[in-house]
Amino acid sequence: MNKMLLAALLMIGSISEAKTLVISDIDDTIKVSNILSKARSSGSAFDDDSRFVGMAEIYQALSNQIPNIEFHYVSLAPKLLMQEQHSDFLEENGFPITKLHMNNGIKQDPELKQKVIRALLKYEHPDLVIYFGDNGQFDAIVYNQMTQEFPEIPSITYIREAYSRLGQAQYPTMTGQIGFVTSVEVVLDLISRQILPLSNYKEIQNIVYDRLKKDDGDENFGPMVFPKWQDCRDFRWQWNVANPTKKLLTIMNAIEKRCQ
Repeated sequence: MNKMLLAALLMIGSISEAKTLVISDIDDTIKVSNILSKARSSGSAFDDDSRFVGMAEIYQALSNQIPNIEFHYVSLAPKLLMQEQHSDFLEENGFPITKLHMNNGIKQDPELKQKVIRALLKYEHPDLVIYFGDNGQFDAIVYNQMTQEFPEIPSITYIREAYSRLGQAQYPTMTGQIGFVTSVEVVLDLISRQILPLSNYKEIQNIVYDRLKKDDGDENFGPMVFPKWQDCRDFRWQWNVANPTKKLLTIMNAIEKRCQ
């Protein structure tokens, strides 16, 4: 076989085998839970409808765009109590699933996320890891720790600004991590990195815009952009969009108003 042809085939093979891992938290990242409030979080435990709109569609777009990709959801919730509820939430809302990782016992293991992610990275040797979390508990710290332990593995970290350092946030978004409050910022960032094509933008923009038009600022249950309790005063917009659409300007204005 021609050496140049063989090299090309080997290169194609290596590209097709490149693996991407999506590692995602659930509560307050893709599901509206208000985990820092015992009253609200206990009420949301069996709620399969309260979700941040557009996130499932972004995960689906990643699944469709990247041939060799896995989706791992890591939750500190006890498996005995919440496995069925978390599984139902993911399936009913269209989130692609490879595996759901949870605490085996009733007592939470605070190191669970590090253990799960560390094992995945060592076993899978991915070419890219995309982390999704929120600033309510330990996600920012855990993901930062993993990027330091595995500096050879490229990664992107998205942290939902669900809380503020001026309020309840004890683990704010860290340097190098990307804070967001709606799925629009996430899709814009993924497009800017050429991970998703521009064609995915319109769907997410429309989902968020249409939901904003229905929301009244008092949302606690069901699909929503901003839950009533969200405190995003730490958030800063960092995307330059040439010729933004009227819908995007509406979304940006809503974010500015909500997070000021």
